[in-house]
Amino acid sequence: MTEEPKTPKPAVQQKVVFDLPRAFQLQQERLLNSHASIRSVTGHPGTLGDHSEVDWVEMLSDFLPARYAVGPIFAIDSRGAISDQIDVAVYDKQYSPMWFGSKDKVEFVPVEGVYAVFEVKPTLDATYLAYAQAKVASVRRLHRTSAAIKHAGGVYRATDPAEKHVIGGILTAHSGWTTYEGSIAKLHEHLPEVGGDGSLDLGIALDTVTFDSTPVPVDGESGEPAIALTFSSEGDQLIHFAIRLFDQLQRLGTVLALDMREYEAALARSRGAAILE
Repeated sequence: MTEEPKTPKPAVQQKVVFDLPRAFQLQQERLLNSHASIRSVTGHPGTLGDHSEVDWVEMLSDFLPARYAVGPIFAIDSRGAISDQIDVAVYDKQYSPMWFGSKDKVEFVPVEGVYAVFEVKPTLDATYLAYAQAKVASVRRLHRTSAAIKHAGGVYRATDPAEKHVIGGILTAHSGWTTYEGSIAKLHEHLPEVGGDGSLDLGIALDTVTFDSTPVPVDGESGEPAIALTFSSEGDQLIHFAIRLFDQLQRLGTVLALDMREYEAALARSRGAAILE
């Protein structure tokens, strides 16, 4: 009697995993090493600052979806006001016109298209926190327009600009307060309350701690969101920052649809031209 050949048992496949925490930690180490390498050969603050800004722009550009543009900007409004220069901004290029630019790739972005603005500094301390607050306030104080959007089923109402919060923060390599616990204590002391023109929603000292004030629903998706100041665990600064930034951007949705007629009005005022009816 011929013995039937045995069907070979399928090989047990080893579960493949991606070490997400380690990936963030390696990126964190890369940023710190990049900052340290340039610091070892020059103490020029402008050079150090430019290098840090480039690192942050590259990191955020790699991490965020392609719908977000990242880079240095000036924000402008329909009344001709302009913000301070912003080191790193997250802004829109899909729905916002980019009329103006310069040879060093600094964009002049309508404030309606700005999602988030960050000041880049070497150290997280009280002086630089105050500096970042002033930079963020210079954007939030600009006049923002809003227009209705037509779609196949009708018209979306013009969004109240107050519903589209401009995220503000600070990006640094080191904490000026030495320890993790000491940094948290000082941040509680020096950070302003959420809601003001200069309040900071998110900040990081790569070697020590991240802070954030991310809205959290009180009861599932209903009710007014609670906003509490929270901090990363030791060693998780970059992953905490990335997750909370993405969370805050998701909550904003799409940027405001700017009212082009208000921008056109500035041209009409300067030339005495008639605005199209």
